Amino acid sequence: MNLIRRKSEKYLFYEALERRLPSNHYYLDTIQQNLRKERGGYTGELRVDRELHETRHYEEYKVLRNLFVGSNQSYCQIDTLVIHQHFILIIEVKNIPGFLTYDEVTHQLTRQRDNGPVEGMGDPKSQIKRSERFVRNFLTKYKLSIPVHGMIVLSNPTSILAEPFKDCPAVHVSGLYETMENLHQLYTEHQNPPNFDTRKIQRLFQQHEPIIPPYRPTHIPITIFKDIQTGVLCSNCGKNKLDYKSKSWRCSHCKFKSESAHLEALNEFSILFSREITTVEWMNFSGLKSLATTRRVLNESNLEKNGGNKNRKWIIHRISKS
Repeated sequence: MNLIRRKSEKYLFYEALERRLPSNHYYLDTIQQNLRKERGGYTGELRVDRELHETRHYEEYKVLRNLFVGSNQSYCQIDTLVIHQHFILIIEVKNIPGFLTYDEVTHQLTRQRDNGPVEGMGDPKSQIKRSERFVRNFLTKYKLSIPVHGMIVLSNPTSILAEPFKDCPAVHVSGLYETMENLHQLYTEHQNPPNFDTRKIQRLFQQHEPIIPPYRPTHIPITIFKDIQTGVLCSNCGKNKLDYKSKSWRCSHCKFKSESAHLEALNEFSILFSREITTVEWMNFSGLKSLATTRRVLNESNLEKNGGNKNRKWIIHRISKS
């Protein structure tokens, strides 16, 4: 849980939607634009992960990624949480190409690219400060007084920040090593630096991570979900539907064969529709021909069951793809 970088809920949503919409769908271009943006952000996060791994004190850290902190009703998402025996560091990764200007009065970040129009962007400073509040409140709840720091890391090499943020460190990813050294130096010079059990704190964050509902963007027209292609799709040749014969999924086009191809279809159902599915819903979505076969496939998928045979729902514990 959280120990390696996984794709975000938003990334997975657009990825699944792109895969299951017809290639000539009127909304596909918009989905692909959003997917490219998420892919760029994910690539930037991976670069920050690599740079962090190369820092001198990395073996002393417990690192959590894509972590949610708060309650089921109110929470924040943290790109990277670094737990050290002396401190906690929150890293907010931003992949924003262009010339960036921040107004400390209005809390507005703007971006301009290639002498183009000025665009308004989300406020990373307010975001990191909010994450700090959530982490401090969480630690206070469990009677832990650990110093908490926040940092914005610009992962895109073409990002140019006009002026530093006040009271909020922001560095290019290439400067992460030196910034971490400076942070450690701060506690080296401390006469009595705090010492905490990093493994215990890591477990505490993981055990109390809130349950977040599936990502549902408000700008996506509800009507496009009726255009989604159902079925277990071939991962080898693209969007061709697989047939289920003799306990295996088979592609009539490329002759691909798999016993577990339906797991990805279950995964995508949970992303696009619901983490709960009935036997009839799965039979209709997968294209299986009988209820008996559908029940057997679901039983063999190691899903959690909710309810008796008559009103049973199956809980899809989705595995995010890295």
